Amino acid sequence: MNTAEIFLRMRSEPVPWFGLFFSWITMLLGIEEPSLKKVNIELMPGDLPSVLAVARGEADIGMTTPPACATMAFRGVGPFPEKMDNLRAILSFPHDDRLIWAVPEEFAVTSIEELKGKELTFAVAGEDSPVGFAVEKVLDAYGMPLSEQAAGPWKVIKEDYLFKAVSLGIQGKADMVVHEGRKTPPWARFAQSRKLNFLPIRDDILDMMEREYGYRKEVLSKGMIGGAVENDTPTLDWSGWLLFTRDDVSDELIYLITKIVVEYKHLFEMSFKGQALEQSDLVYPIDPNEIWKNVGVPLHPAAEQYYKDNGYIS
Repeated sequence: MNTAEIFLRMRSEPVPWFGLFFSWITMLLGIEEPSLKKVNIELMPGDLPSVLAVARGEADIGMTTPPACATMAFRGVGPFPEKMDNLRAILSFPHDDRLIWAVPEEFAVTSIEELKGKELTFAVAGEDSPVGFAVEKVLDAYGMPLSEQAAGPWKVIKEDYLFKAVSLGIQGKADMVVHEGRKTPPWARFAQSRKLNFLPIRDDILDMMEREYGYRKEVLSKGMIGGAVENDTPTLDWSGWLLFTRDDVSDELIYLITKIVVEYKHLFEMSFKGQALEQSDLVYPIDPNEIWKNVGVPLHPAAEQYYKDNGYIS
């Protein structure tokens, strides 16, 4: 590989695990290809801006969750007014998550429709987050736009960072919280501090979100969040940490990055082993037969070639 001119730029939301995985990739690239000297890692707020940065050539490798972020950009829908069909997937790290819509039991609400007219404080992510985008589209589909509710009975607090948003519920500064990260400590603490109802999203709205924007539907299963979820609750899937790139990033580099993750997967798993799977953000062991599936956009040809060369794609 001719690396003399390569300046590799990686970008994601400042999620600790994303930064850790970028660091492993950087270190292992240095071992496998010592002449690769220049690597820049940027951890900046916003999953959606990270996708935009890679598509525009401001970064070469990105991570985001869920993969629907890249799907929307590829199609030119939702928050992306133009098609960014140069996006390509490398793999999706296994991660099992859901969108969680939680309201304290004292509000006597068991459905999203019943929220209309309720006086409450709502903590939700902003416009640069796939959570904020999804919430707005879901509320629109229910005929209760967030802007109208915010102008009426709801006080809306915009907070992108998961830990801060859920902590507002723990502290009593927010009533309703909608976010992802079901295995993180703040959700367990929120459920311990207040009895919560977890609200389902109507099937026809889940179908619309899947059809129009690429979000997948799933179930927040009974027993999740430390047993606080009492019923299977239809919602949006937030699984998968997508590692992605552009179609013009070199085949040699993408092949090598794919090889590194697969052949050194024990290093990527290391920080999670020892945790029960229901507490681990990474679903381990990483299975190379699965990580190329459900990635939301086409595979980069070099990543696909690696999987074929090694029998993971027949």
